[in-house]
Amino acid sequence: MKTAILAGVALLALSACGQEASAPAAKAEPAATEPETAPSAPVSVKEAQRAAVDLAPYIGKYPFDVVAGHRFLDNPAVKAAIAAAVPDAKQRAAVQFDDNGLGLPIVKVDGGRILAWGGAKRAEDRYNWAVVIAPDGSKPEVCIYDGLGYDEDFQSSQWFEPGKASIMKQGKCPSADEDYPAAEIAAG
Repeated sequence: MKTAILAGVALLALSACGQEASAPAAKAEPAATEPETAPSAPVSVKEAQRAAVDLAPYIGKYPFDVVAGHRFLDNPAVKAAIAAAVPDAKQRAAVQFDDNGLGLPIVKVDGGRILAWGGAKRAEDRYNWAVVIAPDGSKPEVCIYDGLGYDEDFQSSQWFEPGKASIMKQGKCPSADEDYPAAEIAAG
């Protein structure tokens, strides 16, 4: 009843102004010269999580294998998680998989998360990275190892998480379940 009264009042108000009530305007079609654009990819972890995300099918695959149309690092949920964890674009650029890179099969680690590892071809002991992430795209940790000039006894990697300052941990980035989590650096 209230709805009918409100609708009547709205029509009276419009007709009093000399305007007619009309149906909502139809969506304008793009002109022939305007390029049609695809919807943009999620830009944050929260936006990526709104869509049903399941990264579990990547387990057992290599980071460069295509699953549901995306390589692991190209998956919008993974890209958003890495961007949230590593805000500096220059540092984030180290987490890449090019055609000459090395990778190991993605594995499940403690806590139900998954770990993807990659390294520079013929320099994987000097440059490597790891992404640890929940199958739903949440709880990312990103490891970047740049071993330039480090002696075997002093290897450390830089770890990133969203909203936290990066920290250094012992060794290279983990590449297998038994290597995760990385050990804290002990002073002394």
